Amino acid sequence: MIQKVRLCPLLLTLAALALHGQRIVLVSMDGLGHQTFSTDPVAAELRVLKESARRGVIAKGLQAAFPSTTANSHAALWTGAYGDVHTITANNPPLLPRSEHAVTERCNGFYGDKLQADTFWVTAAKAGIKAVAHQPTQGYPFTTHNSAPGAVVVNGYQTKQIASHVLWTAKNAAAGPDGAFILKHGPLTLHATRIAGGLRLSASGQSIDVTAAPAETEPPRGRPLARHFSDGLLVDSPPAVLYFRLFSLTPDDFRLYASPWQELASSVPVPGLLQDAGGFIGNGASALLSSGRISPPEYLETVELVIRQMNRHAAWLMKHFEPRLFQTYLPFPDEFDHEWLALARGGSETIQEYRRWGYIAIDRGTEEFAKLAPGKKDTILWTSDHGMTPVNKYLNIPRVLADAGLDQSAAYLYNSILVNTTDWKNGTVPPDGRAAIVESARRALAAVKDPDTGQTIVRAFFTPAHDGNTLGIGGPAGGDLYFDLAPGFQASGRAGTALIEPLKIPRGVHGFLPTREDMAAILIGRGPRLPKSAQWPLLRSIDVAPLICELLAIAPPPQSRGEAPHGIRSIR
Repeated sequence: MIQKVRLCPLLLTLAALALHGQRIVLVSMDGLGHQTFSTDPVAAELRVLKESARRGVIAKGLQAAFPSTTANSHAALWTGAYGDVHTITANNPPLLPRSEHAVTERCNGFYGDKLQADTFWVTAAKAGIKAVAHQPTQGYPFTTHNSAPGAVVVNGYQTKQIASHVLWTAKNAAAGPDGAFILKHGPLTLHATRIAGGLRLSASGQSIDVTAAPAETEPPRGRPLARHFSDGLLVDSPPAVLYFRLFSLTPDDFRLYASPWQELASSVPVPGLLQDAGGFIGNGASALLSSGRISPPEYLETVELVIRQMNRHAAWLMKHFEPRLFQTYLPFPDEFDHEWLALARGGSETIQEYRRWGYIAIDRGTEEFAKLAPGKKDTILWTSDHGMTPVNKYLNIPRVLADAGLDQSAAYLYNSILVNTTDWKNGTVPPDGRAAIVESARRALAAVKDPDTGQTIVRAFFTPAHDGNTLGIGGPAGGDLYFDLAPGFQASGRAGTALIEPLKIPRGVHGFLPTREDMAAILIGRGPRLPKSAQWPLLRSIDVAPLICELLAIAPPPQSRGEAPHGIRSIR
């Protein structure tokens, strides 16, 4: 049962007084699906979340956006609306306005200037409630939809990256005249000289020592996260803190990792954040892992570094600003389950143990996040954007359209088709021809069979006219025909000649119909106004923003279409 609550201004004022001193924390963990949380053996390591679910309330899943991808599903969490309202319809939605852009042009859906609806932290700030948004999608650039007086927004994901993850060895480092190695990291030049047991790294009048240590062999259940990384090296233009890890050192070689150099943006000054809490590390070194430059245990140490630094930044922001509303984020397990979920489900015990390591690291992170809401009056909500499922084959959608003669009249958008109508720049299809193109595309997709099984690959179709209210599809940046695929298949928009292409290595993937069990996200909460030892029904991502606003006793974001779940206790 869902209830929608609208409080009058007097009641809002009285409620705010009653709630004075109470804190609400929302933690989003990218890619943690409800099915994985409920059934995967490695999820048993998520002790903090399991205890919250046992003592508090857990939903029977959270319906993501369609497609169930990161940018648009997080935007739904923040705004209480789907992409038909806020225009983030995929990770790379179409560029708007249509009259100025071709149907094939795409933009970055993670950018704040593409969001066309207010977030819950902006709504809270406008109601006089101090809020912090820590690393949200659509958090930068700063706009009236993602920032406001009274709200602090800190984002390093959508800002400029100066240098990415790197692994140096003696072979890819230049030798200096003094016997030192010269290492380039973006515009920074480091000199590495040997010391007893390690290297001394010098740059711009600073130096730090990094000691060689072999890769960890045990998960971080009883040890500090990322314990073998160096102290931070503060750099400028833009300011950042870099970390180094020396995995090996021999008389004639070394393996030295450096964290990325990423600009960190804040809607208000945050003096002392980098000096006190260290650097922002947005993601683990997955590119080095997939290229074979580092091993899985070495990669997992970079995951630990990300989590450690997210925790430290969150704690600093909470202490420095003392908000009543705090949002924060982890990019896991999404990042490593893209690499490992399919292999683990395929029976690899070694890969499953790597996943277990990652889930233990997540649990260590949630231990620290839970400290942001320590009081009996405080509320903490754990959520995610989507689930994950194994795939081992691509279906080339542009090839399907081309073979049907539709490549000039339709274009592919993640799990959907856009008709090239004349409202797009250089569009070719008149408005009264849209339905015919949609039907032709549907027939072409429905006709594709799996050559191995003879079964239909594209299993179901959806349109904004018929399914827009339940799935939030369509709108100015939305598709005209959406579809879902058989298990094991992923739609692809990559150029190529093969209609169906096996993946060389199976992967974990999301983006499918959000009502599928494997695509559902999580929602878990504990707090004085939430049910105890209880379960909510299946909810929607768009219900989270109204839930937070109900707990704050304020009206939800103005564009919100969601509803707070039943069972929230009244304010006394």
